[in-house]
Amino acid sequence: MKNIAVLASDFTVEHCQDFIKGVLEFYENCPDVNVFITQTLFSHDSPGIFEYQYWSGAELLKSKQIDAYIIISAVYCSLWNKQKLEEVVSQLDNRPVISASIELDTGNCYAVVNNCNKSFDDIVKHLKEVHGCSKIAFISACSTGSPEAKERYECFLSAMKKNGLEFNEEFLFDGAFVDAEAERVFREKLKSKADVKFDAIVSSSDLMVVGANRVLDSLGVSVPEDVKIVSFDDSIYASLSTPKLSTINQNIVGQGAKCAEIALRVLNGEKLEHKIFSDLFPVYRQSCGCISKSDPSFIFKNTEGKICQDTTLKGNILELYMNEILEKHKYGSLLDLVKAANTLKQLFFNLNFLVDVAMMEDLAICLYDEPVFLHKHQEADIPAKVEMIMYSTRKGDVKSYKPEIVFNRHRSLCPINSVREEKGAYIIYPIFSGEANYGYLVAKPRKKTFGAYTVNLKILISAISSAIEYTNNIVHNEELTNENHHLSEANNDLSQQAKTDDLTHLLNRRGFMEIGQRTIDIASEINNSSLVFIADMDGLKNINDTYGHEMGDKALKAQAEVLKRAFRVSDIIARLSGDEFGIVASSMTMQQVDVIRAKIKRLNAVVSKEMELPFEISISLGAVDLSSSSILTKLLTEADKSLYEEKRKKHSAAV
Repeated sequence: MKNIAVLASDFTVEHCQDFIKGVLEFYENCPDVNVFITQTLFSHDSPGIFEYQYWSGAELLKSKQIDAYIIISAVYCSLWNKQKLEEVVSQLDNRPVISASIELDTGNCYAVVNNCNKSFDDIVKHLKEVHGCSKIAFISACSTGSPEAKERYECFLSAMKKNGLEFNEEFLFDGAFVDAEAERVFREKLKSKADVKFDAIVSSSDLMVVGANRVLDSLGVSVPEDVKIVSFDDSIYASLSTPKLSTINQNIVGQGAKCAEIALRVLNGEKLEHKIFSDLFPVYRQSCGCISKSDPSFIFKNTEGKICQDTTLKGNILELYMNEILEKHKYGSLLDLVKAANTLKQLFFNLNFLVDVAMMEDLAICLYDEPVFLHKHQEADIPAKVEMIMYSTRKGDVKSYKPEIVFNRHRSLCPINSVREEKGAYIIYPIFSGEANYGYLVAKPRKKTFGAYTVNLKILISAISSAIEYTNNIVHNEELTNENHHLSEANNDLSQQAKTDDLTHLLNRRGFMEIGQRTIDIASEINNSSLVFIADMDGLKNINDTYGHEMGDKALKAQAEVLKRAFRVSDIIARLSGDEFGIVASSMTMQQVDVIRAKIKRLNAVVSKEMELPFEISISLGAVDLSSSSILTKLLTEADKSLYEEKRKKHSAAV
């Protein structure tokens, strides 16, 4: 079995989707090829907060199981320069690398590149001879440093010269492959319709034309009546824009198939040139005037002027719309399934359904012994040892939980038989949450179009990460419970003189702030509902003034006894100052506060009688939960506000 890896920067990019489709279509007829595909984004250069985590997929594909690599270099070089990509390729142990569109100066690289010279000759000649254009503007993307952008600009200049036309550099706009940037530079140069002194535009990409068209339209410039446009890519924008865009079709699906073919031929020992050309062809639609703007059909003219039908799904709006509705329905179903699982075992119970709804044949979840914390500006250092904790396959409806299969990812990406012995395509996708990287999943997709899988996989890895974290909390719960027990022992340990109040034998403020904070930390760790109370004894000054301080001390001891009986042994109770007490009560909610108040009121009467006090003690109580903070000092401040409100109510009732 030959194992070939495909590195794609982003499954949602149309270029990547079409390219992967071409690779998979070619290998369908190859009985001994496995394809492993990963979405890497851009390592440390990824714009999102944690999107750099996806680069661990590229690290995984350095496995010795992989025989050759196919890299969609054109998309990587929309952000990276050629040298950066060469650094990545140099780390692949001299195994064959097939680069799409970009020549890389490494001995192990074969490049399938676009034959741009002929295509630009064709479109400049078309604009000149068919439409009578001579003043042609150009939208470049050379500012990105992309080798493809530079090549397209040079091919355009060569085509202008070959067709006897002079290029005016005032007609050069740089849109950096982005519609918003193209719009900005066009607005900066063109203030009115009179400033539009060119009669045609050639663009390095379809997307930049979208931005340019917004400016032309706002100035009252009509396409194609005033300005003809021919672009490059034949993306979905070209088929669905108004007017429909004349463009150069890169045949990305065909290029993917060509790269797949080259990889296989190299692995079969054939001697090939390191540079292979992939043919492009112009598609003339409405924006250059070849097809009437009033014609709603999806047609174009080829270089011979023959009318052709758009046969791709790009032109079938109804099918696109129906597919979008179906995808959204599947997302909803997938979310419903993952929300029903809290633990890894519960996730496993739903695994067959998840695999089906997520449009997969097989799914294996492989985890490291411990989570790896990856940081944006550090290289990924992920363990070699991996355990497959569960897998599911639609073939025979087989699934397994914790089969005790441990393997070395450097030698094999996944140990299940379907990966090792059956040909097919597999997605390698990291499982992460924030900086924590837990492992990866190996999924066998049912579809060749990969855009939808981005959302499905994000939902899955989010659910898996949550299940791992929740399960780990349950596993460690006994340790946390034991620690809570030790805390309660500390609460009652009279030997801790520095943390104990001499009069009441409760914790003092120092002990309360230390042990109480630790208790809150544990409660927060296991997402446990807990309360912080602050209590103020009513009328202690009056007791001291009427009966003397000795009786006041006896009343404080009685109040401490009441609190110990009202709360549990695991709760943290302290005398904070003269007549002020504090309590941290784990696993208690605000709905229980009134019950506690009633219990304390009853115990006040009981204990006052037991201790033969000439009065009945009373205490006011304020309470707050952990929703506002996990810092004890802040929680005490909030509880004090609640206490003040309780005292105000008592005072009003007494009056």
